[in-house]
Amino acid sequence: MKPIKEYDWRFDRVNSKGEVIFKHDTNETVEQVSKFLEDKNIKYELTEGAGSTMFWVYFNGTKYSYYSTTGRWSPIKKNKYPVKHYSSKNIKDFINRFLLTEEKFKPVEEKIENVETILKDNKIEYKIKKDTVTLTTKPVPRKDGKGNRRRYSFEYIIGNGKWRSIYVDGTPSEKFYQASNIENFIIKYFKPQEDLQ
Repeated sequence: MKPIKEYDWRFDRVNSKGEVIFKHDTNETVEQVSKFLEDKNIKYELTEGAGSTMFWVYFNGTKYSYYSTTGRWSPIKKNKYPVKHYSSKNIKDFINRFLLTEEKFKPVEEKIENVETILKDNKIEYKIKKDTVTLTTKPVPRKDGKGNRRRYSFEYIIGNGKWRSIYVDGTPSEKFYQASNIENFIIKYFKPQEDLQ
């Protein structure tokens, strides 16, 4: 395994096959991981034992092991010890990049206040009416100096993860798509539209 820039890889050991093994340090505490999971309404348990950094994370009917010091994780099948572990940068990366990108996910419980906080943190222009939030991509000036490029708008239904695009004339599309929650929608669908501008 070769070091990747996004990770803080450091030499760990040479295994029995003579391969160099690198280790990644997340620099996150057990308290930080616990708070993140609680904020996401994701069920978890911290394993017993002094100084334990291993969590059981329950998501979509699957149990995962997650090590807060290294970001290593693995799905647990039929309560058997995992054969292979995977690496994540930290708990946020593990949840957002690996668990929330699965197509089989179910929407999690959301509240308007939580959605507003996430939108404000991401500096996204939005309006909320009842349980529907309308998000609009940021204005980007045209290269010729004549105004801004086209902005994209979407409707997202809070609590069930359904979303659809809004046409230039303000008419919403008839077809809905599914996201697991507002963060998954922003990362996977909304942000790529901003990058196109």
